[in-house]
Amino acid sequence: MLDVRRRLVYRLVSDNYGEWIDVSEARTKGAYTDIWKRVAIIATAFALLGAVSYAVSYFQHQSTLDKGYLEVAANVRAQTYTVRAPAIIAPTIDATVGFAKATTTTAKKPDTASRTVLTNLITEVFVAEGDTVVAGQELARFDSALLDLAVKQAETAAAKSRTDIDVLADALGTISSNQADIAKAKRDLLASLAEAKTQRADLAAQLKQLESMPTPPPGSVLPTGTPNPAELIPQLKAGLAQIDAGIAKMESGLRTMASGSTKLSDAKTQATNGRELLVLVADARDVATELAKARRDSAVITAPVDGLVTFARRAGSTAMVNAPLFRISPDTATLIDTYLTAAQLARVSVGDAAEVTYDSGADLVMHGRVTGIGITSAFPPTTFSTDVVHMTRTTRVTITLEGGAKPPAGTPVDLTIRTDSRN
Repeated sequence: MLDVRRRLVYRLVSDNYGEWIDVSEARTKGAYTDIWKRVAIIATAFALLGAVSYAVSYFQHQSTLDKGYLEVAANVRAQTYTVRAPAIIAPTIDATVGFAKATTTTAKKPDTASRTVLTNLITEVFVAEGDTVVAGQELARFDSALLDLAVKQAETAAAKSRTDIDVLADALGTISSNQADIAKAKRDLLASLAEAKTQRADLAAQLKQLESMPTPPPGSVLPTGTPNPAELIPQLKAGLAQIDAGIAKMESGLRTMASGSTKLSDAKTQATNGRELLVLVADARDVATELAKARRDSAVITAPVDGLVTFARRAGSTAMVNAPLFRISPDTATLIDTYLTAAQLARVSVGDAAEVTYDSGADLVMHGRVTGIGITSAFPPTTFSTDVVHMTRTTRVTITLEGGAKPPAGTPVDLTIRTDSRN
């Protein structure tokens, strides 16, 4: 009896379990079918949305073509000039210039050369932020005490060179009037040769320092009066070459005189050559004087353009070489930049009229014309707000505003280019 009951219970459980399995499988298949239906509906909706978006863009583009104008985003170009600290050359002052020295047969090599000052003190500032300036106006001055002394030193050395010419000219007169004074002329010639070598070594050191002057970065504006190596270096090199040729002549003449030639004409010839050499030295000294003045002038900072000062350093501070001293917003027409695709660019030409508005300008409408179209294409800057996809290559187009309109620099604006306004 117990076995019969067990068999009945087992059969009942088995029948119900089998029915449960059948029901679960049916429900799972139904769930999968529902998911795929939803995926299909969503994919269809996205496809329809893309088609509608394309159609709207296409019809908008066609509408713009028909209207004869182009509406795009643009930015107000932030124009500015940065005046940077110059590389000021600090000279080594020679306190013996202008005083007589003991006569020697060898040239004295300069002890030290000038050095580039990496930082310098701003002693005076004549403008402040918000001031308007004109090109050439003094903005500031650096400490120029040593530079002023260097100018005086160079002027003294140049004057001494002219005096040496007169001394040798007197020696020529002595040779002509009295043969007995040839020995004295020889001594004068030796002294002149020694002085020429000293001056030559000093000028060579000046040339080396000028060639080592640091080059300002690209796009920087050099202050007025800064030494121009491209002009001064060739002059010094030419002067040194002439001095070398003159020294060679004098040394050759001295060897001739030392060999026992006592002819008055030979002595006079050598004295004449020596005088010509000192003239070359004096001319080179004049170049060195101009260089010293140019270095002194580099301590005076002037405005490169007319405009508004937007940044200014303070007096009493120090500035590194090439550090910003002033920023000037030039007093020129405002430029608007936009980036156009190839299709848009095909409709635009230089001279097209344009209208500019911006949100904070209320109802202000500014007018201008297309004045520049780039010659290369590139991706628009990521900072430029535009409807164009940033992975699309574009060309920069520049509009110049008329009537003195001055929207804030860097402001995003709405630009309308009248493609049917060509003259």
